[in-house]
Amino acid sequence: MLWKISIRALLSLAAFSLAACSDDYTPKANATGKRIYLEACATCHAAEPGTTDMYWTIDVKNANATYVAHKVHTGSLTMPSFPNIKGAKMRQLGEFVLSHSLRK
Repeated sequence: MLWKISIRALLSLAAFSLAACSDDYTPKANATGKRIYLEACATCHAAEPGTTDMYWTIDVKNANATYVAHKVHTGSLTMPSFPNIKGAKMRQLGEFVLSHSLRK
């Protein structure tokens, strides 16, 4: 009986986790790359320790607009996807991300 409760709890947790894997955020028409970052990304991506405007470290092989757009659209294990950031808004966000990234 206890294992049935545990399985139900795990299934409920899995369903909740999957529901959190997408975000319906849509940038406003006048939003800049920085504004999109602050509204959609800053909750999880804070500045790197010891810096004031470098927000993350990115591998040099991934330091390009295509990679950033893919990551934003699809998310990852802990990052939700943001499918509504598109076109010019995605380019603006990508430029902001790349200009505020440390390279490794």
